[in-house]
Amino acid sequence: MVDKDALKTLAWVEATHGDPRLDKLWSFLRNEIEGLAQGRVNVDFVHVPFASGGIRSEANRLLNDTAVLFAAVAQADHADAVVIGCWGAPTEAVRSAMNSAENPTAVTSLPDASVRLIGSLAKRAVLVTVAPTLVPIFEEDLRRMGALGFHEGRPVRAYSPESTHQDVLAALEDPEILISRFDAEAQRAVDDGADAIVVGCGYLAPIFTQAGYTSVRGHPLVPVLDCGLIAFEHAVMLLKLQAAGIAPTQGGYASPQHGQQEALMRLVKAMGRGM
Repeated sequence: MVDKDALKTLAWVEATHGDPRLDKLWSFLRNEIEGLAQGRVNVDFVHVPFASGGIRSEANRLLNDTAVLFAAVAQADHADAVVIGCWGAPTEAVRSAMNSAENPTAVTSLPDASVRLIGSLAKRAVLVTVAPTLVPIFEEDLRRMGALGFHEGRPVRAYSPESTHQDVLAALEDPEILISRFDAEAQRAVDDGADAIVVGCGYLAPIFTQAGYTSVRGHPLVPVLDCGLIAFEHAVMLLKLQAAGIAPTQGGYASPQHGQQEALMRLVKAMGRGM
């Protein structure tokens, strides 16, 4: 039997505030993430400390990035790895904030893991997300991160109409409506040359996987890739590398020093008290 006390701890940061009206969704996600662990790590499922209004506009995305940073750094004392479970993810900032020279925390996210691994899996992957306003935001993210293996012309698409939390809750019972909506856009991407489709939503990815939707309909050789699974396995890989002495460099991901660290932790603690 595996000694759970001896396992590393992975904190999965849910980038949406823990609205109790969505408890069914949170329970589903928690169970799916614990299933991915398969006894290899302990999992903590945590929410951001305040509601930002989502990430479907640049301004709200900036506010949400701050919430994610606070939620992640608050795990520094007990998490060995952090996964930001959203495509709107300030991965570099969180990685730097948690990259102490003595005890670095492995950090990844849905976009970071996808960008690092898709280049080994596809040549013309397309990210299909849940709202048209996210397309330019995510395209810029892919460019900034130097994504390889994505479609050069249209690396990001969105289905329409955009989905809501209520749509996602309904999909927990019957995912067909959202699968059909997603697949219609995926079909158009395949027509334009896509060789893989990446699910651009941390909620939909496990729902689709559980429903058995793992390739574009009528195109069994074009996989639909679960970004959450990719991110989780990326985090496990980073933990293994860290155990072998390989971690982010201080030159590339310099951690906050002296007054910088004190200011950051002061705000994190204030947020924890309900600032």
